[in-house]
Amino acid sequence: MLKITEQRDEEALTFKLAGRLAGEWTPELERCWHYTMATPQPLAVNLDLSEVTFVDDAGKQLLLAMAKAQVKLIAADVQMRALVEQIMRRLSGHTDTVELTE
Repeated sequence: MLKITEQRDEEALTFKLAGRLAGEWTPELERCWHYTMATPQPLAVNLDLSEVTFVDDAGKQLLLAMAKAQVKLIAADVQMRALVEQIMRRLSGHTDTVELTE
């Protein structure tokens, strides 16, 4: 299960996730994100992964796509910070990037 909460202010929209970004929940997050992109946007879009406990391969690919679209990925624990670091290295073109699939 994944809980998606939107927090807005004048400067940014933040999607705060809690739970597992896996299975049917990945397309749900993608739908929320695309809906947001189709409306007048705030200055920035953030994705708070602080309460995410697991990300499957499809979720990792969605996070990569979101990061490519300038969505800021925010992580707190070691596992999510490592995943965000992998994504950012992949975006910057480093050759030592670890594959996002497990």
